[in-house]
Amino acid sequence: MIGDIISELRKDRNMTQRDLARVLNTSVATISHYETETNAPDIVSLIKLADFFGVSVDYLLGRTRLRMDFNMFSRDVRMIDGTVTSAEKVLTQFLQLSDKSQTEVLNLISLFQLRDSVKHNSIISPFKGNTPSRGKKAKADKTKVSPAE
Repeated sequence: MIGDIISELRKDRNMTQRDLARVLNTSVATISHYETETNAPDIVSLIKLADFFGVSVDYLLGRTRLRMDFNMFSRDVRMIDGTVTSAEKVLTQFLQLSDKSQTEVLNLISLFQLRDSVKHNSIISPFKGNTPSRGKKAKADKTKVSPAE
């Protein structure tokens, strides 16, 4: 299990075993042995791997499916009233909500993500170039279309 996880994380970053070996200051054979589970990483290597890939040691060991950068929990979050709190505290508050409320919050997050993606991405209108300029009246298209013969 740990070998598959290390291999997946490495490949997700488009890294070779040699690339990862350089990062961890170890040999390619060691990385290969981790991935084939011939050998398991020691605790120091586990921590290095977790830090490098931005996951928890529990994720590397297959004890959780939660794959995320735990450094983001140290990030500050500005609340609506202007106060600042930690992302960790926001997550803790979320987890204390009922299942129904958690679902509603997740639905709201999806709507905000959609709104933000529309706001930040340029949307090409199918009518681009066919719309009148501001302050000018559009001329009617007087091109005659002959019926198909």
